[in-house]
Amino acid sequence: MKPSCRYCPHEVLRVKVATGRLAGLSASMRSLTLAAISALVLLIGGWGPDTLQAQIFERALVLEGVHLPAPDGTVMKNANIILRGGRITEMGPDADAPLMSRKLKVEGLFATAGMTDLYSTLTLDAVNSASAVHSAWDGFDRYDSERIMQVLSIGVTRIHLVPVGAGGIVGRACSVSLGAREGGGHGILDAEDVALCIDLDTGTPLQKIRTFEKVREAFRAAERRRDAADDYSSDLEKYIEELAEAAKKKADSEGKEEKGDDKKADDQDDNDDNDDKDDKDDKDDKDDKEKEEEKGPEKPGRPQRNPASDILLQALDHELPVMITARRSQDLQNALDLIEEFGFVATIQGADEAHLMLEALQEMDQLSILLDVPRVPLQRGSVPRRDSALISRLEASGIEWSVASGGESTSLWRSIQMIAGQADGASPLRLALAQGSRGRGAGWLRKGGSELVLWDKNPAQDPLARPQRVIIDGTVVWQRPAGTREGSF
Repeated sequence: MKPSCRYCPHEVLRVKVATGRLAGLSASMRSLTLAAISALVLLIGGWGPDTLQAQIFERALVLEGVHLPAPDGTVMKNANIILRGGRITEMGPDADAPLMSRKLKVEGLFATAGMTDLYSTLTLDAVNSASAVHSAWDGFDRYDSERIMQVLSIGVTRIHLVPVGAGGIVGRACSVSLGAREGGGHGILDAEDVALCIDLDTGTPLQKIRTFEKVREAFRAAERRRDAADDYSSDLEKYIEELAEAAKKKADSEGKEEKGDDKKADDQDDNDDNDDKDDKDDKDDKDDKEKEEEKGPEKPGRPQRNPASDILLQALDHELPVMITARRSQDLQNALDLIEEFGFVATIQGADEAHLMLEALQEMDQLSILLDVPRVPLQRGSVPRRDSALISRLEASGIEWSVASGGESTSLWRSIQMIAGQADGASPLRLALAQGSRGRGAGWLRKGGSELVLWDKNPAQDPLARPQRVIIDGTVVWQRPAGTREGSF
């Protein structure tokens, strides 16, 4: 219910005019004047303190005295970051704390955007899938706080959750923010359809060949089903036209029969000697004609609904990107064959032996490489060959690449630091935040962002920098306990 006003409209207008003149006052005078105006509004409108804060001022969160690394390598020192509704509305040395805001003393810490892991299996190790219908979100354990906190402690605030399977089409990846949920736990779904995931890296060489053929046949079947659906649409249009034509013929026939009956009644006296056999033949011919007209055109059969095939058609129509896991050269060739045959917008994840396939990769349009640090295999001699100069080779070939953890996300920052050393000394922070801009994250810290990480040192320059606090949607979701090594690498 809106509060009633006991004063005239022109008196309220005076308050608005006085508020507009506050811009010329100093910060201290402005705060005192705003406090006086707020008290006046309470008297005029009859608002309670809680309603006033929510509807008029919307209490903000202020991070005071932080340093802001910039993409050009400079650092803006002693800045304030102001968040309203969980999002950054202002930041910089001149950003004044709003009235009745909550202040968080973080002097000397470095503030950046949260990192995004573009390939994560966080909490999904016990879930397997073999269907395009399956979304990784279905298996995400939002209450696995221990593992989620470990990921937050390294500065990862958003993940692309990739389904786990035994090979082939394993499901769809989704984008998840690791913010706190109102009902408990962590993990807020941002987008359920980020990519269709295909695994060509699992199993023996023979199993991989069978998996490749199985995936290929699945997409071909989806194409045939689309052709059948197109044929059904054409047949249905034709059926409707024939149905309308049959209805018109029936109406014309009934009109002629009525006229014939009238004429027959007039000439009845002149046809007393008609043969009974001829009457019977005429009746039989009439019955056969009526049955044929009642039957009408045959309605075409509608194809059965197939949700998995519908998702594959989205990939074929470039509405859903495809992420293919392939590491060895023969698996990379299979991935390239799929991409070329069906024209996918694709990312190849892993690609350890990409240096052996540079010319073939270079010929592909709308293709990117997602690198990670491969897990140590159990079988001796099964390690893919990875070139130490792979990054520079990809860049020289003009092939787009990015970095992911390829697992629980706890190794993302370490992987980025290792790969940054191969990318001609590129800043790890610049590389880490580029993942957010390529995915659904915010990239560098900016207005409108809702995910922040506060570091003890400048992560753009110091490899020993460690997160101290992680803030998502205005809530501190992780904080390094005093006197512990939690969050270290």
